[in-house]
Formats: sequence, C-alpha cells, structure tokens
Amino acid sequence: MKTLKRNSGTLVGCLSCFLLFWPTESNAQLKEMSAEELTQESTAILYGKCSKVSCEWNATKDIILTHVTIVPEEYVKGNLGAEAILTIPGGRVGDIVYEVSEMPVFIEGEEVFAFAWKHPSGKNLVLGGQHGKLKIEKDKQTGKRMVNKKILEEEGESDSLEKDYKRPQKFRKILLEDYISEVRQYMNQ
Repeated sequence: MKTLKRNSGTLVGCLSCFLLFWPTESNAQLKEMSAEELTQESTAILYGKCSKVSCEWNATKDIILTHVTIVPEEYVKGNLGAEAILTIPGGRVGDIVYEVSEMPVFIEGEEVFAFAWKHPSGKNLVLGGQHGKLKIEKDKQTGKRMVNKKILEEEGESDSLEKDYKRPQKFRKILLEDYISEVRQYMNQ
C-alpha cells in the first residue's frame, strides 16, 4: 500500500510539473515603429532590387541567419555600397528551419524599400523587423510604383507595446516617390 501511495504521489508531482511547464503560445513583442522613427533610428535607407537570398548557420551553429543582397536604385540615407547586404535572424539550412517572428521575408527579384541599422557586430540589420521592409509594387492602372504603408494605431488607443493579433493590420498604398518625400522630411527635422 505504501508503494501505491508513493507512486501516486510521484505521478501527481510529475503531472503537476508537466502542466506547469507546458509550452504556451508566445507572441514576440515588437515595438511598432512609424516611418519617422524608422527614419531617425536607421543608419541607411534604400530602395532597390533583391538580387540574392542565402541562409547559413552562425559561428556557434545555434542560430540560422539569412543574408539578403539588395542592389540599390538609390540611397535615401547613408550608403552601404553597390550591393547592400542585410542580415535577418532566421532562415532555412537543409531540412532545418529557424523561424523568428516579426522578421521580414525577402524574395529574390522583388523590389523593396528598406530601413537598415548597423549592429555593433558590423552587420547591417533590418530596423524594426517587418516594419523596416516595404515591398514595392507597380499599380496595375497607372504603372507607377507603390508601397504599402502601415497605418499605426491612433495615440491613446493602446497603452501596451504588445500587438493585438486578432485585429487586422491597416495599410494604405501610396506612391513610392511620395513615401520617399515623407522620409526625407523626417530626415530634415
């Protein structure tokens, strides 16, 4: 009988630990950044064509990094050379996928507008995660290049930095040249 009580106690203890440490959904908290904040905090702002996307393990083989090569059409701020290489945490090497929430995805051949930040390691990172990359698309009716600018919540709507994942994100298409003008205005403040 003592063995049964001891085994029952062990079982209850194990179940309690199991339930206590059960994995739960974890949403990363990424500060939503306005175009003004992205402009002021970036070391380089550019737009151009994504010519190469490659993934590799870091030196200690515990993180996969994606390196994105962009051939700039123009630098709005700073200069990273004839080819800008941006590094993003996450990616795929062989059968192993390392995903980092809130990080942008780049596709070879797409045109992008990007905000970059020079990390102390010397690598150029995309500032603001997914907020720091805007895809450039041609308007089907006018043929002009457009970007989808994210509309941030009105001040006072939310006091939390945590994003409400149930609420759909709001975007507004604007002309690329208008967005560039807006960014340049923020640089002159």
